[in-house]
Amino acid sequence: MNSGTRKSKAQLLVDGGDPQETLRIRDLIGHVDGQTTNPTLISRNPEVRKLISSGRKFSIQEELQEYRKIVRAISPLAGSAGVSIEVFADLNTTGEDMLAQGRDMFAWIPNAYIKYPCTHEGLRAAQMSVREAIRVNMTLCFSQEQAAAVYAATKGSKAPVYVSPFVGRLDDHGENGMDLVKNIKQMYAAGDGHVHVLAASIRHLQHLLGSFALDAELVTAPGKVWDQWAAASFPLPDQNFVYRAIDAAGKQLKPIAYKPIDLNQPWESFDVRHDLTTKGIQSFVADYKSTLKQSA
Repeated sequence: MNSGTRKSKAQLLVDGGDPQETLRIRDLIGHVDGQTTNPTLISRNPEVRKLISSGRKFSIQEELQEYRKIVRAISPLAGSAGVSIEVFADLNTTGEDMLAQGRDMFAWIPNAYIKYPCTHEGLRAAQMSVREAIRVNMTLCFSQEQAAAVYAATKGSKAPVYVSPFVGRLDDHGENGMDLVKNIKQMYAAGDGHVHVLAASIRHLQHLLGSFALDAELVTAPGKVWDQWAAASFPLPDQNFVYRAIDAAGKQLKPIAYKPIDLNQPWESFDVRHDLTTKGIQSFVADYKSTLKQSA
């Protein structure tokens, strides 16, 4: 194990859908604590891409079987942070439909986390899931209000609940995505600790180091970012670390202000609507459908 990974407080996860890539990153950085997957990453799996390029398309059931096969290959490579498996949800999928998928997926592997979107129906699914002791990861989080709703909806969970703020996609929108991680951590400091922040949509080394500096409990990144960390000899932020809030073009990103929020309010009272969550769901649905037979 590398000295850098020994000192990192955050649990380190691979964002991807290829077990061979997970194994490569585990060997590179010394260990992998978990993995995050989604329909886009599964559609990019090398075996799936090979089949699609040859003209093969899947039925819905075959797609699910392929997802399960990939997840089962990844599961033994992941540590205590588990493997996050995303339900197939569009903007009309009900909480009950998501829960039914979540129940099935949770039985695939012993270290499963079920990913639901930070929408009203996704939060309903999460609330029902924690009552059934199904571990959850609330994804596509773009606001403090969404994170507050996750906290309130999942109170009483016996296992840690994950919330996944998408740093890079906020950056793409001209906002400092790392501020959202900071604001959620600050807000949760007044809580009971049952929700852990999983920094996601990590695009480069600054995102990774910024997540470490803010004490995100978990960080998920694609192979290319773990390669960058290894190439830089596994640096960790010290007290002099300053996060550079600039986009790819070098333009300053807009700060996201902290909002005082009472975590004891009912989760339904929070405004969880966000355009980027909607766009994220639509993108996942498009990638999922790209692997399906036209008749499916």
